[in-house]
This record gives sequence, C-alpha cells and structure tokens, in this order.
Amino acid sequence: MPRSRGREQGRCGCPAGRARGKAGISALVPGAGSRWGRPPPPPTPPPPLLLLLLGWGLLSASAAAGQNCTFQLQGPSGTVESPGFPYGYPNYANCTWTITAEDQHRIQLVFQSFALEEDFDVLSVFDGPPQPENLRTRLTGFQLPATIVSAATTLSLRLISDYAVSAQGFHASYEGN
Repeated sequence: MPRSRGREQGRCGCPAGRARGKAGISALVPGAGSRWGRPPPPPTPPPPLLLLLLGWGLLSASAAAGQNCTFQLQGPSGTVESPGFPYGYPNYANCTWTITAEDQHRIQLVFQSFALEEDFDVLSVFDGPPQPENLRTRLTGFQLPATIVSAATTLSLRLISDYAVSAQGFHASYEGN
C-alpha cells in the first residue's frame, strides 16, 4: 500500500479528503464532516425593508428612463418628430407638441413616417389645447395616417408610450393655411 504524508484514510493512502489518480492529479473527495450528498441550508431571506427599497429603486429607474417633453411650435411651417426618430422613441414617453398658426389660419399636418407599437403606444391629436374634450383622433400602429387639418389655429399632439416595446416613431410636417 502506498504511503502518504499526513493522515491516511481508507485504502488510497491519500490525506483525508483527497484522492490521487494515475497521472498524479489530486481531487477533493467526500470525507468525514463533508456536506457532500446533503442539501445546502436554505438561504436567509432579505429583510422586508431591503425588498421594499430595492423595488422602489427599480421603479424609479424605470420611470427615469422615460422622457417628458413639451414643445411650443409657431410659424408658418415646420416639422414634428418623436424623440429619437428614426432610431426609436423611449419607453415611458410623455411628450406634447402644441402647434399655433397665425390668426385666421388652420394647420395642415402631413405624416411622412409613422410607426408606433400598435395599441400600446399612442399619438393623440387634439383640435386646440391637449384636453379630453378637444380629442380629435388617436393614432397607433404602422399605417401612415391621412393628412389632418385643424378646425382652428391650434393643433396639439401627445405621444404616450408604455414600458416595453417601442418602434421607429413618427415624422410629420405642418403648414399654416
């Protein structure tokens, strides 16, 4: 029987907890006092306050990833596009554009590109300030909307996006007629 230095265990002649193969490679093996073969102890749950703070931090980080923006547009003509166009608008976007034309002029809005996550991200169009009673239409999906002409001198747009999927966004031009 080969001899080893230190304590011997069993027939291998290796120190306790080790086995030596033909190539001289040593490996740990279960021995007295080993936890091998037994399940590990259950993990200790984190304190409730830590979970609450972690959850609040994740919600704050998610909301901070969104974008709130307001634009006041005036003049005879110009362009309107979603934040990040054409590379995609952010999640949790809440952006408003208010277009004001000169007295006695109406606003014509023509979309050159339109792509919003269908049913979840919406561009609302208002005749006047962005208030519920002024809602004219809600646009979503990937179909290019028809030209929109305001009933008065103000036309407002509001983009609301949800927490997940986004698309390219939109690009439109406006002109006061």
